[in-house]
Amino acid sequence: MFKTPRIGLFCILAFLSAGVSAEAESVIDDPSCRSFSGQRVNVAEAKNTRLDTQLFDELQGKKIRTIQFNSLSVFNKDDPDENNSLYLFLNKLHINTRPSVVRAQLLFEEGEALNVKKIQESERILRKRPYLTNAYIIPLTVCAEQVDIMVVTQDSWALEPQISLSKESEGTKSGFAIADGNIFGTGNSLTIGYEQNAQRNLISYDFSNPHIFNSQIATKIYYADTSDGRDTIVDVSRPFHSLETPWAAGFYTQDVTLEAPIRHMDEQINEFRHQTMHNRVYFGLATDVSSTHTQRWLAGISNEEDNFFETDDTLQPIPGERKAVYPWIEYQYLENRYGVFKNVNQIQRPEDIALGQNLSFRLGYGGTQFDNPDDVVRYIGKYTYIVDFDSEHIFETTLNLDGRHYSKLDGLNSAVAGINLTYNYFQDEKRRWYMGLNYDIGQDLAQYEELTVGDISGLRGYPTDYQRGDERYVFTVERRYFTDIHIFNLMRVGAVVFFDMGKAWGVEQYGYSPLLSNVGFGLRLSSSKVRIGNVVHVDIATPTTARNEPGVGKYQLTVGAQSRF
Repeated sequence: MFKTPRIGLFCILAFLSAGVSAEAESVIDDPSCRSFSGQRVNVAEAKNTRLDTQLFDELQGKKIRTIQFNSLSVFNKDDPDENNSLYLFLNKLHINTRPSVVRAQLLFEEGEALNVKKIQESERILRKRPYLTNAYIIPLTVCAEQVDIMVVTQDSWALEPQISLSKESEGTKSGFAIADGNIFGTGNSLTIGYEQNAQRNLISYDFSNPHIFNSQIATKIYYADTSDGRDTIVDVSRPFHSLETPWAAGFYTQDVTLEAPIRHMDEQINEFRHQTMHNRVYFGLATDVSSTHTQRWLAGISNEEDNFFETDDTLQPIPGERKAVYPWIEYQYLENRYGVFKNVNQIQRPEDIALGQNLSFRLGYGGTQFDNPDDVVRYIGKYTYIVDFDSEHIFETTLNLDGRHYSKLDGLNSAVAGINLTYNYFQDEKRRWYMGLNYDIGQDLAQYEELTVGDISGLRGYPTDYQRGDERYVFTVERRYFTDIHIFNLMRVGAVVFFDMGKAWGVEQYGYSPLLSNVGFGLRLSSSKVRIGNVVHVDIATPTTARNEPGVGKYQLTVGAQSRF
């Protein structure tokens, strides 16, 4: 009789599903084989913020004999809180992700030498998929020269009606959609929806698959028939699937028309129709791939057009038309260093955070021979540096640069540079301190590009876009708490108390901008059974400065969904 590995509830289920007979046969074939006796702790039970990912460290180089797959249902029948007729019925309605879909995304195969980096990156790839709530890889049987491994995935609930209601200072947004994020277990996603707000309403159709036909080709097709135009997006690419992918290529086209309201001091001061057309083709090569980093070079050509039209509510001059057609070259540097954490941006879920330095910078130039109104230089850059230390701290620095420069047409130039600093201090697995500082500065910005603060842009006690300018900063301190509350085993709950301070300034027509600050509290709600990324924010904030300014109320309620806690 072989010892059952102690690796937490989630992993034990995987072993039970695999069966004991397969392991027994393995041992008969090779007397050196033993059941793996390592331990992997369930995320919800982990006491540390950074999760242990060292299961395969001592197995580097062993031959992968077999790969088994265990697709766990949305609801766990071995959990008394989920073993009821309703949840088991929902399991029957749901088709789990097919093993062939999972296998196609792995970076390793049977018969090759085990590479720990490929195991870990395969886990990260799977955990990014919206149709899975968790994914990891475990050893099953360890022999002198070989190893059997299992890929464990847990499906998210993919077929759902979606009802959205968002209350912000400028009005209420509502919508309804029918979505299937994993059609017949293939990874295909289709959403048909209707949305309405103060500015527009639309009927949309959205199809996507990051690995269509079990290939490395990602596809997204989006079409929306709106009250103020049409939105169309087609994105077909073979992206850099992993850090070791040798080449990538893609095609992207977008044509979006919408009405852009301009707000200041809780009043709409202008509005215009904005048509955005973007087209791009590119090809890229990974020129330097090592165990510590990857360097890539990409080349492509882009066409960016922005057209503006007056509406019945246009009260001020509208921006001038812009066009930039240009070939470009881009450099990327990615450090191959990751950590797996919990309760940082999500609630009780594994989170893969890219540590170290990551850089991308794109530079393009187009002359009048490309039908540009003038010679144009286009540049886009991003740099991030994330460091964790003592298992209690994460510090992140992000730099952004985005701009264009015409040699003679000054009215079309614009550029924005920004720095964002965030710090997380983990007192224990539930209690957190968070601090963030964001500073941006712009030059020659059109009205729709101006930097704003208020409501969803960082100052939760003030209306949306309450202040505008070409310079801004927002400083935030939050006391976060990740509870053990799991409502009906469907919804995780967190809480936060916060302080925000900042302002936007620098455009003469808006006059003096006083310092703004607010305090407040809120709830965070995250479903444990649907796709990762949607954290519902319910915040109530009251201003502590500029309380007598126009449009400022005694308190403000904001409800919406964001990708972070």
